[in-house]
Amino acid sequence: MASAISTAAARFARLLPRRQLNNRSLLGYAAWTAGWFAFFLLLTFPHDLVVGRWTDAITERSGWRIRYEDVWFRPWSGYHLAQARLIAPGKDPEPWVTAEQVGVRPWWTALLRGSVFPVFFSGSAYAGSFEGSVDPAGVLDLSWSDLRLSKYPRLTKLLEGAWNGDLSGEIHLVGKGDFRNVDGRAHLELSGASLTQAKAQGFTLPDLHFENGSADLEMKGNRIDIRSLKLSGSEVDAELHGQLFVSSGTNPILNAALTLKPIPGAGGGLETLLLLLNHNQKPPSGAFTFNLSGPLTALRLR
Repeated sequence: MASAISTAAARFARLLPRRQLNNRSLLGYAAWTAGWFAFFLLLTFPHDLVVGRWTDAITERSGWRIRYEDVWFRPWSGYHLAQARLIAPGKDPEPWVTAEQVGVRPWWTALLRGSVFPVFFSGSAYAGSFEGSVDPAGVLDLSWSDLRLSKYPRLTKLLEGAWNGDLSGEIHLVGKGDFRNVDGRAHLELSGASLTQAKAQGFTLPDLHFENGSADLEMKGNRIDIRSLKLSGSEVDAELHGQLFVSSGTNPILNAALTLKPIPGAGGGLETLLLLLNHNQKPPSGAFTFNLSGPLTALRLR
């Protein structure tokens, strides 16, 4: 036993300085030790508990739930979440947004005060990128670039078919997150869009291609006013005005006027279909106007 203790003491002695330290050396040695201690503390700290506290705070404020597969910490860029999913309030378990990776960076001064907000975030989703922030008053600013429609699965619930195109935009929301208490605005830009092999109520629709499009929306409570939504296409130009009513746990309901103006000589049978829907009457202006109403997954066209 005595020999074992002597051997352990000899090994420990190798870590000690071989000469007496002066004050400057002692301070340097203490700083070196503190630095390594802080480094290993960061590596072993239960960061998932910290992020869990943030996500719980967001859910408490808004009702929106955030789920993720993994979390890790980088001192120079903050926390990172893998396969993060944003789930709306209500009973719908399917995420509204899924991101391959999200970086979350709070103000460190806020953490010292025991607060979660403001929080800055950025990440990648649907082959595009996004960034934004949430402040203590519940203000959300979000912008995104080149999100691919083909990778967003919820679109096929609106209309079966192959969706393509890149969506960019920005949104500004003020409120607690519940649909009844949110005000804001949004601007969207669409490029290189198409809908092919589409079917509606068992009928095959003509293929549609849109070079570009844009939309301006205003949100007040659970109502979204579609101020302007325009698409410029190869087969048809489209314009939509109306309201979208959103509430927790229910399918959004649309009430809007849709104007479609076929491009002369485009073919594809679109104008024939529009004539059939309009009781074989061609408008003098060449633009067909219909009313779209009902839940987004079961729209009625009149």
